[in-house]
Amino acid sequence: MHKEPDARDKRPSGVVLVLAVVGALALIAALAFVALAIFAIKVFPTSAGLGDTEHRYLGHHSFNNALAGIKLEGPIGPEQASEIVEKLNEAREDKRIKGILLEINSPGGSVVASQEIHDTILRLKEKMPVVGYMREVAASGAYYSAVSANWIVANRGTMVGSIGVIFNSFEATQLVDWLKLKPVTLKTGRLKDAGSTVRPWTPEDKQYLQRLIDDTRDQFVADVRAARPKITDETVAHMSDGRVVLGSEAAKRHLVDAVGHRQDAVSKAAELAGLKSGADTEVIPMENPEIPGFLSNILRSSMSSAVESAIRSLGLRQSSGLPELSSPLLELNSTERSKSP
Repeated sequence: MHKEPDARDKRPSGVVLVLAVVGALALIAALAFVALAIFAIKVFPTSAGLGDTEHRYLGHHSFNNALAGIKLEGPIGPEQASEIVEKLNEAREDKRIKGILLEINSPGGSVVASQEIHDTILRLKEKMPVVGYMREVAASGAYYSAVSANWIVANRGTMVGSIGVIFNSFEATQLVDWLKLKPVTLKTGRLKDAGSTVRPWTPEDKQYLQRLIDDTRDQFVADVRAARPKITDETVAHMSDGRVVLGSEAAKRHLVDAVGHRQDAVSKAAELAGLKSGADTEVIPMENPEIPGFLSNILRSSMSSAVESAIRSLGLRQSSGLPELSSPLLELNSTERSKSP
């Protein structure tokens, strides 16, 4: 005779209950950790817990008569430009800072962001010297940003130049037709949707957009000429087709002032600032402030482990290729094509 299982047999065992409780507690702990990290980031804007935004990057350093080290890395966009400008302005107002070492490693970026950095350096030069050191690449918008420095040092293998502007977009009309979509556009002027991806470009569209990027390029060239008066018309024409040259040729063409290494740039900045030049020259890094104390170490360790685990699990490897910017906006990057003057 079949025996019905006892109702008590259907209850979860003690082990299951313990595991469930442990899992719930672990989840709560993880959520609490994330909440604590967010709280700490908001409450402690600098590693010293200073709330004074005027000393966000330098306030927790103890030094006298030094150079400020600022890094311009990766594609240049509005957020990065705002941060670089903030650092430059803070260094300008700090009486302990006597000069700037700007380290560049970037393929370029948006027009306005590059101009913001360029214009800020131009004003900053009135108070203290700015020396640029170009690493792997300083092309287009990155070159534009740094060209107003008092002195520029590039490594002999640095890729420098690409004086021009690019507009990236695409035409998706065949895809739209394949999907049987029917785009509808209401506009107040015939050029309002110039560059649209859902209709063919007209000759008027292309002429209008070409004129826009040509005018932007003229601003670029004018600022380069003003900052580098030794650059010849032949060099401007040579660089305006989007090419880059190595640092050794860049020096010959007066795109940069000298070929050398980081220490050469530090020594030049110290010389221009009236500081003791040499290995003892102090360069204060203006990096993003960290969360103070043990919490910073915990977060850094946890994030590092998580990233490493993700890379291992996905089988990812670092790529040596340069980043390409492909948004349908005016860009200054290392893949431009534009008319020669």
